Amino acid sequence: MHKNMKKLLACVCCAAMMIPMCAFPASSDAEPAAEAAAETGDESDAISVSDYDMESDEPLVTEEQAMAEMELAVENDKMALYYNKKEVTFALVDKNTGKIWWSNPINADASAGKSAQKQELKSGMALIFGEPSKRRTTTNNSKAKSKAKMKATSDGLEVTYDFNSAEIKIPVTYKLNDDYLSLHVDTSEIEEKNYDKIATELAFLTTFGAAQMDEEGYFVIPDGSGAIINFNNNKAGYKIYQGKVYGEDLTPVDTTKSTVTRQVYLPMFGIVKGNSGMMVVADKGDTCATINAYVAGQKNTSFNACYFDFEIRTSDEYLMGGEANPLKVFEKRGILVPEIEVRYYPVSNEDKSDVDYVDIAGKYREYLKKEQGVTKSEAVDTNALYVDFYGATLKTEPVLGIPVTMQHLTTSFKDAKSILEQLKGLGVENMVVQYNQWTTADIKEKVADAAKPSSLLGGKKDFNALMDYADANDITIYPAVDNLTFKSGNGYFTMTDTAIRVSNAYSRQIEYDLAHGVENKFYDAMSLLSPRKYAKMFESLSKSYSSRGLDTICVGSATTAIYGDYGKKSVSREMFKDNLRGYMENLQSSVGSILADGANAYTLKYVDHVSDVPLNSSKFDVFDQEIPFYQLVMSGLKPVSTTAINGDAQIADLVLRAIASGTNLRFDFVAEKASELKDTRYDTLYYADYTYWLEDAAGCYKFANAVLSDLAGVEITEYNIISDTEIETVYANGTKTLVNLKDKTVTKNGNVISIYDYIGEEVIG
Repeated sequence: MHKNMKKLLACVCCAAMMIPMCAFPASSDAEPAAEAAAETGDESDAISVSDYDMESDEPLVTEEQAMAEMELAVENDKMALYYNKKEVTFALVDKNTGKIWWSNPINADASAGKSAQKQELKSGMALIFGEPSKRRTTTNNSKAKSKAKMKATSDGLEVTYDFNSAEIKIPVTYKLNDDYLSLHVDTSEIEEKNYDKIATELAFLTTFGAAQMDEEGYFVIPDGSGAIINFNNNKAGYKIYQGKVYGEDLTPVDTTKSTVTRQVYLPMFGIVKGNSGMMVVADKGDTCATINAYVAGQKNTSFNACYFDFEIRTSDEYLMGGEANPLKVFEKRGILVPEIEVRYYPVSNEDKSDVDYVDIAGKYREYLKKEQGVTKSEAVDTNALYVDFYGATLKTEPVLGIPVTMQHLTTSFKDAKSILEQLKGLGVENMVVQYNQWTTADIKEKVADAAKPSSLLGGKKDFNALMDYADANDITIYPAVDNLTFKSGNGYFTMTDTAIRVSNAYSRQIEYDLAHGVENKFYDAMSLLSPRKYAKMFESLSKSYSSRGLDTICVGSATTAIYGDYGKKSVSREMFKDNLRGYMENLQSSVGSILADGANAYTLKYVDHVSDVPLNSSKFDVFDQEIPFYQLVMSGLKPVSTTAINGDAQIADLVLRAIASGTNLRFDFVAEKASELKDTRYDTLYYADYTYWLEDAAGCYKFANAVLSDLAGVEITEYNIISDTEIETVYANGTKTLVNLKDKTVTKNGNVISIYDYIGEEVIG
C-alpha cells in the first residue's frame, strides 16, 4: 500500500496545481468560506482517486489503538463520548451499531498531502479573521495556529481555542444529550483582544466523520430538492461544494449576475456509511451557516468530509473612484449572531440494515416535529392541483407618442373564476390557488399591507364572487402579497425604509440582462424593504385580512428570503429569522392558513402548504445523483407542490418524478396572450396562457390522482432509484409504486397506469 515517497510528493504537487481554492485556503489572504462555489474544470482533468492512496511512511493506527489513547467523558444508554486531552480530539460511539464517529481522522499523518493539509485534518476548528485597516481576511486552523485546551464536564466537554496570532479566544462546549451530541458557542464569550483583528467566520469539526479511501458511502446535501455526493467519486478536478443555508444575503448587490443555483431550504446535511449514518443540523446560527463538502483529492488529501462554517460578521465590497479592485468592509457593530449550535444525530435501523437518505430524511422530520414544533397539516391528506394566477403588472406604452407606465391587466377575478370552473368541469376535484398581484399597491410595486382588491381586476364585487365560488367547490384561494422590494408610497419610503448595506449604501435590487448577466437598465432598480419594517407590514396585513373575513394568505418571498439591514439600527439575518417566526405566528393566529411559496425550515411550523419546490438540485459537477430529499422530509407532514409544470421543458418527466416522490402538481396561468407580456416583469411567463393548458392540466392532475389518491398523507419509507428510468417508492402502509420514465407509466398494486391515457402525445414529447 505504501509507495515511494517521491511519487507521493509528485502526485500531491501535481494535484495542488490543478485543484481550485478550497473553502479554507492555507494562504494568509483568504476569501470568506461562504463564497458560492462556481463550477470549473473538466472531468478529463480530474485527478484519479488512486493517486491519493494512503502512501506515507507513518504507521497506520487502528481504531482499537486510537481508542486506547482516549478517556471516557460521559455516556448514556445510546451513546458514549470519549476524548483525548492531549490531541484535543474526541470519539462519539453509537452503541446501537458500535460505529465510532471520530472528530478528526485517526490516520491524518499517514494520509496523502502536505503538512498544512494534515494540520487542517487534525484541527477542531478553523477561524477566518478580518483586519479592517488592511481590508483583508486571514485563515487559521486550530492545530497550527492555536493553543487548545480540552476538559471533561459532567455532561460533555469544554474546549478553548486561543489563536495567538489573531489575538482571538473562542470557547466551545460539547454536550451529550439523549439522542444527539451538541456543539455550542455563546458568541458573547468570544474574546477579541485587538480591535483591528475581528472574527468573521468560524468552522467547527471540519473533518468530523471524514471518510477514508477504503470507505463506501455518501453525503446527503439539501441543495434544491436534494443531492448525493459519493465518497471517492474521482471528481477532484472540480470545486468543492458550498451552499449558503437559506440563500445568499440579498442586501449586498452584485454588479453581475451570479451563477443560478437552487435554494438550500434546510440547515442540515447527512453522512451515510453502511449501517450507520449521521444527521447534522445547524440548530442555532443557521442563517449564517454554509454547507461545505469535498471528496478525496479536492483539498490535496485522501479524505472526504462535510461540515458547516458560520459567517458571524457580514462583509461587503465597493469600488472607489480610480480603484480597479473592490475594497472590503466589515460589519461594525460586533457579532450579531448570539449563539451557534450544531447537533449530531446518529442514525441507524433496528434491523441493522444499511442506512440511506430516506432514513436521514426521517431523522430530520423527527427533529422538526420534536424540536421545532412542526405539526402535520390537515391539507396533507388530500391531493390537489396547485394553480398560480397573476393579476396585473406595470407596462410602459406610448400615449400620444409619449411613453407612459400604466397598470396592465393579465388575469381578472372573472377570468380566474372562469378558469377554475373549466378545470372543475374537466374533472379536477381539489385545487389550491395562489393569486399574485391582486391589489393596486402590489401591482404598482409598492408595499401591499392591506387586503384591497384592485378595481382593474374587478374590484370587491368580482373578488367576493370568486371567493364564494371557491368556498363552494373544494378550492382554497390564497391571496398573495410579496413585499420584498418596493417603490415609495402607501406609507413606505425608499429614503427611510430601505435596507442598508455594510458599505452604508442603500440596497437597490437590480434586474439582470438574460444574455450578458449585467444590469438591465430597462427596469428601474427596486429598494429592498428593511427587516425593521416587517413588523408594521405584518401587523397591517393581519388586521386587514381578518377584518375582511379572509382566512388564507400567502406572504410570497417572506418564507424564502432572509437578509439583514446594516444601518444604524442593525438587524442581522439571525435576528430577522427570529422576528419572522413571531410575525408568522401572529399571522397564523389572526388570519388562519398560510401557503408558502417555497419554505425555509424556520417557517415550516406556521404553514399548511409549500408550493413551488423544485425536483432537482443546482447540478454542481461534484454531485453524483439528484434525490427528492425535501419532498421525503415533508412526506406525511406538509403538502408540497412542484415548480410550474407548464414552464418545464420535459413535462412528462417532471410529472412522473413528482408522482414518484408523492408531490402535487402546479401550473401557472394568465388570461393574457404571451405577446402582451413582453417588456413587463411577467415576460418570463411566456408559457402561461391558460387556453393552451386547461385540458392537459386536468389530465396531469387525474393521472397523478389515479396513483396518489389513497397515499396522501402517508409517509414514504423507501425511495429506490433502480436505474436511470425506474424509481420504486414504498409507503408506510405497504403500498409500492414503480415509475418508468422511459415508458411513461406507473405500476401500482400490479396495475399499469400510462400518462398517454391522460394527456396528449404532443405535450408529452
